[in-house]
Amino acid sequence: MLRVAPQRAASERATSERATRRLQATGPREHALRAFVAALDAAHVEYVVLRGRHAFPALAPGGDLDLLVRPKDATRVVELALGVMRAHGVSVWEHRRVGSMVTLCCHAFAGRGEHQFFGLDVHTAETCYGVPFLSAEEGLADARRDAELPAPAPARSACIDALGAFLSSGTIPERHAASLRRAVGLHASEVERELARWFGRSRAADVLRAVRASPDFAERLDARSLRRALIARALRRAPLRASAGFLRFAWDVRVQPWFAPRGRFVAFLGTDGTGKSTVLAGVRAAIERAYGSAGVAAFHLRPGLLPQLNALLHGGRTSYSLADMDRPHRAAPSGRFVSTLRVAYYVADYVLGGWLRVRPLRRRPTLVTFDRYAYDYLVDPLRSRIRLDAPFVRALCGLCPRPDRVLVCDAPFAVVRARKQELSESETARQLAGYAGLARSLPNAVVVSTDGDVQDSIDAALRAIFEERTR
Repeated sequence: MLRVAPQRAASERATSERATRRLQATGPREHALRAFVAALDAAHVEYVVLRGRHAFPALAPGGDLDLLVRPKDATRVVELALGVMRAHGVSVWEHRRVGSMVTLCCHAFAGRGEHQFFGLDVHTAETCYGVPFLSAEEGLADARRDAELPAPAPARSACIDALGAFLSSGTIPERHAASLRRAVGLHASEVERELARWFGRSRAADVLRAVRASPDFAERLDARSLRRALIARALRRAPLRASAGFLRFAWDVRVQPWFAPRGRFVAFLGTDGTGKSTVLAGVRAAIERAYGSAGVAAFHLRPGLLPQLNALLHGGRTSYSLADMDRPHRAAPSGRFVSTLRVAYYVADYVLGGWLRVRPLRRRPTLVTFDRYAYDYLVDPLRSRIRLDAPFVRALCGLCPRPDRVLVCDAPFAVVRARKQELSESETARQLAGYAGLARSLPNAVVVSTDGDVQDSIDAALRAIFEERTR
């Protein structure tokens, strides 16, 4: 019987496993990323992959592929990425410059219930709060092929993976911590030289001692002091470049999002029984699987900065119970003048709450959802005790912040009545027609049919939210 050496057998198994992973990686994300890398190679663009190469081309849910390129090549690389992604059915729903990085947030529909969220970041330097500490020239100088992709030298790669994450978040994933421990064991002098260039010799020695002393070495390090040391050295080397990088980063992260917010702002509308809340819950679950709970924020009807009028008039407590919520039209509407005052009060909440509660959430690529929105006052005003014929309602609602997407959930009359009978038949029919007319009148509205399988409705909603459109 032919015997195979253990090392050779292990190598063959690893090769077979890699081949199997390649065969399995057949979604639009994987096809697009492979095509993008091929386009870079065909264009003879020099680049190095800082993060994401270990899982390439699959990437973790919500994961990023980070490239380091020369400043002169950055625009070309971004244009190649945009063209390739769109050609492979990948939507680039966020395209921003943040300091020395251009970030692309991508979504691909890979089949029923399968949504791929990932990022592509194009760096012209590795930075900390916008202050560069590794230039493209330095990163490309000793790049080498790691499987399919060019990567930094092992010592530098381990430092970037572990301490790059530590500088930004204060934590180190175990995989990256293990990589740095291995690099210290195999390339201690190179790791020390890299860290000395970042932090200075004294701090580099402290980091090495911490890595050698404990597997949980991150607990022995002070992220704040390391950041200060790194920024101070960068300022001494190139004060103008470091200061400009910090100011640009501060503008892009702290100031610009107030005027050009990031992420998606989506309102879900529909009469009772159209499955609106169910679809919204499915959308939120899909985002949380990719980005965690911080990736989505939820509001009901209003931002809630101002208290309910009912509570305002009753000493801070509402005068209705949870059981009353099953009768949305239980109370008679106010008069025409008071109805307009009600709308004006609620619109003030949308405007002020939009700036003070919604905008701060959108400094990052967050999905902000509203279960009902100001547009409901145009179709179902009785729910808020507003008369159907109250004056100026449409004009006042026009002052509210405009969502990026308005998803109107819709189902046939018989399906809606089978689900809920909280409203009369005539009112249900009127609202179905009203929401359909509203969807036709809003340029950013999409009708989501909810009379079929729930997952199909969730898929349609996600595709509508993250498809590319002029905002």
